[in-house]
Amino acid sequence: MADMEKIVKKTFMKSDGTRKVEIFQRENKTFGFEELEFGSEENSWYPVGKYSLAIIDSLDKAIREAEGRVSWVRNSDRI
Repeated sequence: MADMEKIVKKTFMKSDGTRKVEIFQRENKTFGFEELEFGSEENSWYPVGKYSLAIIDSLDKAIREAEGRVSWVRNSDRI
C-alpha cells in the first residue's frame, strides 16, 4: 500500500508518558492505529508495532482493536 496521508483522530497516552497509541484515518476513509514510544536520545516518537498495516472500517472498531492488542490502552488517558 502506498503511503497515504493520515489524520490522527484519537490519541491514548500511557500514564508514564513513554508510549502513546494514535488512532488515525487514511485518505481512503479507512482507519488504523500505531503504538509509538518516545526516544529521549532522538527526542522524537517512533513506531514500536506494525499495527498501522491493519485496515479497519470505523473509528470505534479501531479503538477496540487497539485496546485488544496494546495491553495498557484500556487504562490510559485519552488526549
